Amino acid sequence: MKKHLRWIIAIIVLAVMGVAYYYYLANKPADKDATESVADSNSELSYLVSRNIEDNYPESVRDVVKLYARITKAYYKTSLTDEQIEALGTNARKLFDNELKSKQTDKEFLDALKADIADYNSAKRYIADYTMDGSQAVKYTTIDNKEYASLVVLYSVREGSKLHKSYTRFVLRKDSDGKWKILYWELINGNNSTQE
Repeated sequence: MKKHLRWIIAIIVLAVMGVAYYYYLANKPADKDATESVADSNSELSYLVSRNIEDNYPESVRDVVKLYARITKAYYKTSLTDEQIEALGTNARKLFDNELKSKQTDKEFLDALKADIADYNSAKRYIADYTMDGSQAVKYTTIDNKEYASLVVLYSVREGSKLHKSYTRFVLRKDSDGKWKILYWELINGNNSTQE
């Protein structure tokens, strides 16, 4: 009888240890860097999707371009649902000048955006980062009583082990409400480079 009691106690102890170990693994904190990276990405995406641009429009040329760069980075660096792409694209179009918006309908813009994102994803390409100079680098001009501004952004695009640098000049125009809107952007020739 004592022999059987020892075996029963041993089995119960092993079972308790197994349950305790399972509980430990299930509640073990994940890799801190990976968790923070995902959390940062998710909070940035949530902010960009839910931002009310009409009531909280960026004040300066640099702020408009920075918000647009943040949106474009989110397009390609995170895994998005169609609804998230549409929300980001809709917010991006709120930064566009009416002349730029008139080039495509909302549907054409969103369809082209989804195709572009799919192309980036299939090539395993994404915008790793962007940088822009300070507000002193903004160039202002007036043509036919309309105010224009331009600013250059350096995008770092990761594709596999390669990092492509892409300089993009944004040109903005002030609308009748005094808001800076993106009129167009263009790649600046001769400033693209590749690093491995």
